[in-house]
Amino acid sequence: MRIPDCPRTVFAGLAWLALGAPACGPASVESGPGHGPGGEAPPITVELQTIEPQLLRDTATFSGQLESEYSVELKAETSGVIDAVLFEEGQTVKKGAVLFRLRDEEQEARLAEAVANRDLAGEIWERTQQLVSRDAASAAQKDRAAAELAVARARVDLAKLAVARTRITAPFDGVVGSRYVAPGDRITDKKALVRIDSIDRLQLLFAISEQGVAFARTGVKLEVRVRPYPDEVFPGEVFFVSPSLDPATRRMILKAWVPNADRRLRPGLFANVDLEIAQRENALLIPESAVVFDREGTYVWRVRDELAERVPVEVGLRKNGRVEVTLGLAAGDTIVTAGTHKVVEGHKLRAAAIVKSDEPAAGTRAAAPGGSGT
Repeated sequence: MRIPDCPRTVFAGLAWLALGAPACGPASVESGPGHGPGGEAPPITVELQTIEPQLLRDTATFSGQLESEYSVELKAETSGVIDAVLFEEGQTVKKGAVLFRLRDEEQEARLAEAVANRDLAGEIWERTQQLVSRDAASAAQKDRAAAELAVARARVDLAKLAVARTRITAPFDGVVGSRYVAPGDRITDKKALVRIDSIDRLQLLFAISEQGVAFARTGVKLEVRVRPYPDEVFPGEVFFVSPSLDPATRRMILKAWVPNADRRLRPGLFANVDLEIAQRENALLIPESAVVFDREGTYVWRVRDELAERVPVEVGLRKNGRVEVTLGLAAGDTIVTAGTHKVVEGHKLRAAAIVKSDEPAAGTRAAAPGGSGT
């Protein structure tokens, strides 16, 4: 029988088999590349984290402005000429400290006159009483002397008040700004002399839309950020909630106290306000790097008996690289936080580092209800 022609490669293959080559078949795991002695795949090195519950603060962000606790432009209560300026610009002053003194020669003279008239009226009153006791004066004369003494005393009080008005004092503890007048200037009671601000505690004013009314209440904690200190957070607390919304803007005004003992914050600064709208105890927060997405959904790699296990999760709020897990994980679970792209389900994992999520209570910022504030 004639043997059909065969490709040369076929004969070469038959010859190779005749020389005792191993039989062909499916490649075993033990013989595959990347496996260690005994056929076991080497562990995959990843970073791990053990999840622990934390306090989660849910916040909304608004815009606001810092203002002085008290702020006023001082004015004199009477017209006159500036005799002396008794402070330095930018100085801290106490309530009642004299800041300006007006010329007071006329007022002092009138006070002296009033005191003299009061003393005379007092002597007449004393003599009239003695005469009445001896029936040498009538009751009408006694009443007239008493009335004249009362008038004289009132005139002394008025004269003292006129003198006091020549002293312009600080109405509260604060810091004085630039003065608007100098010694020798003639002023009226309408002329501003200097601004004084109380800045050891500042007011923060901001507005929220009507969707956020449910979260507006006194005592709510908030955090303040300003451009001069971008990496710092200043605490505050709401102390005033407007009883009504502005009909033109449909917004409600809120005010908060912001401590400023070191006086680094200044009135007039614009601020970003993170207002706490809710708190959740025992929230589970994980790094965003631990969350993986594919066509089947969102999941993380959990470690069970040193083996990788894919766990579908649902996530909530996010902030600063951290994500809230609302479903799928439990406190005490250990998850992969770095190296997730290397993980294969069922393969053994080796920890490059294991950390616990025991950082301080985290805040999570949400979009402001109905948009940002003012």
